[in-house]
Amino acid sequence: MSYLNLFSFDTWNQIFIVFSIAFYLLECYIGYKGIKWLVAIVGFIIGFILGFFISAGTFTQNAYVPAVIGIAAGIGLAFIAFKLYLVGVFIYCGSMAFRVVAYLPFEKDGAQGALQAVLCIAAFIIVGILAVKFAKTCIIAVTAITGSINAVNLMCTPIAALAENMILKIAVIVLIAVTGILVQRATTK
Repeated sequence: MSYLNLFSFDTWNQIFIVFSIAFYLLECYIGYKGIKWLVAIVGFIIGFILGFFISAGTFTQNAYVPAVIGIAAGIGLAFIAFKLYLVGVFIYCGSMAFRVVAYLPFEKDGAQGALQAVLCIAAFIIVGILAVKFAKTCIIAVTAITGSINAVNLMCTPIAALAENMILKIAVIVLIAVTGILVQRATTK
């Protein structure tokens, strides 16, 4: 008997949302101290996705080969991101800015979709460069702000009031982000 059959898709979705919210709140409150591990995790995810999808086009008969290549690429990029700290900071902070811009309410088709894609890439590059130049300050700000935004966006699913009231949603984002910045500055030398 498969353990996956014990839970419905909705249950797995709820579990995923809870763990994602916890991850983003950790990012918000301990981002600077945990940046090397966060960088390694994001490096693994990016490496896995790139390795899997690039190799999936070549190895169409077998799903195991792209998965193994994805895992190997993920481990490789995670190791590089962890060891080459500032490269990892660039990738991590840039990808978080990319994700935040991707949440902006653009239509996905036509000129608005193209504009959003350009803005996502520009945010990735600009925030990545700023993160490397002003590492401590930028890492604290980026991890607190993006962690807050991502956590609150996920909280909109179980908490309908956040989804329905934009002012409340923004207030909660600001409150969590500011406390995240204050906690990180207070706990960092």
